[in-house]
Amino acid sequence: MRWIVILASVALGAAVSLAAPPAALAQSPGYRFQHSDDPVLDADAYLLTLIGADQQAKAAVAADPNLAALAQRLAATRAAVLSACRTSAACPVAQLMLTDPEIAKAGDALARLAQPGAPLARLVRDQMRPSGRFQKHVGLDDPALMRAAWTETAQGVNRLIRVYALGEKPRYPEIDSISYDPAEPRFRGLLRGALESEADDPPTDPPLAPWSRFAFDLLVLNQRDEAARYDPPGSVLAEAGENARAFARARRTDWRAKPYTAIVVPGQGLEAGETRLSPGGLFRVRLAARRWREGKAPFLIVSGGHVHPNKTPWAEAIEMKQALVEQFGVPPEAVFVDPYARHTTTNIRNAVRLLFRAGAPMDRPMLVTTSQDQSRSIEAPSFAARNTAELGYAPLTAVRRLSPFDLAALPNIVSLHADLTDPLDP
Repeated sequence: MRWIVILASVALGAAVSLAAPPAALAQSPGYRFQHSDDPVLDADAYLLTLIGADQQAKAAVAADPNLAALAQRLAATRAAVLSACRTSAACPVAQLMLTDPEIAKAGDALARLAQPGAPLARLVRDQMRPSGRFQKHVGLDDPALMRAAWTETAQGVNRLIRVYALGEKPRYPEIDSISYDPAEPRFRGLLRGALESEADDPPTDPPLAPWSRFAFDLLVLNQRDEAARYDPPGSVLAEAGENARAFARARRTDWRAKPYTAIVVPGQGLEAGETRLSPGGLFRVRLAARRWREGKAPFLIVSGGHVHPNKTPWAEAIEMKQALVEQFGVPPEAVFVDPYARHTTTNIRNAVRLLFRAGAPMDRPMLVTTSQDQSRSIEAPSFAARNTAELGYAPLTAVRRLSPFDLAALPNIVSLHADLTDPLDP
């Protein structure tokens, strides 16, 4: 299957008519996200948030014999690991990971609990499906959707332990790696401190908390809170914070009055010696502001998180918006900000999420305006392959070349799916 269709070039000023992808069930625009006491967990592992926030679901998980046995194993393992951390040079936190058989057995139990009339069926119907966070699996029945969501969550939480405690290299090691040498005594002391703090967790915590709490404490330990740094849980789906004025304007917008729903400006990142906004990023913003003044779309979407250099204090999207407003005269309510994306793939994905949440029709094209080299890269078959490898789908469909700087494309609603393999921007 080809993920990206390249059509013939047309004049930039013309409206574009593209065939929409097949309709799919998606997040309800009125859905309200549930919250826990950990906004990073809410952004990364929403299934665990939902179970913890629903008393019936939490009780059902605690009462299931297989899940209860797993919870007991994890609690006992955490106590043993903490004891070892206190008395030896080793801190064997790998024991807190779930094994593949444990993940499969727990998935079977959760699927049984999600059968029609079972305690978790309502959770699937009223929370998981309308949240959009499990969009890849909307075609599955409720038990299969629950099993698939659990498997992704469990593997993702295990991966947090492998990367941020054991030092396994992530997909992009220069910007996403562990902050310490796992062999350093200081790091082992930090692990011990996390485990000691967790030992005080209340008995009312969700049944699998001994496993998930430690994994997300590793992000705290590594100072990697990027997934929830700006908005309430829900990440770029949230309507508060940086995007409040743009969302308010979107509610009054006639989305069919202009050729495109938004002008998307992917980030570039800073090089050594640069601060705030790179020259390349400023050039991209200048191009996009020109398209906006020409009336191509009602909104701009600027996208780029705290990425280059590693742990930079500047989010590129925030700086791009400032340039649009202060240097190019774009009103702030016409700019959506995505201060999370770390790669071109997620620049595009997060823009689709913002458009959906803003109420833009998914059968209308968006305009991607950027430098010539990045524009060619987005159009290339290698970008389609990268999307398939990293996301499992293409966030854009029916990509169409308009100019050396501009592509028109349709958004793919599967972009709503949360991705715990990228815990700094799921």
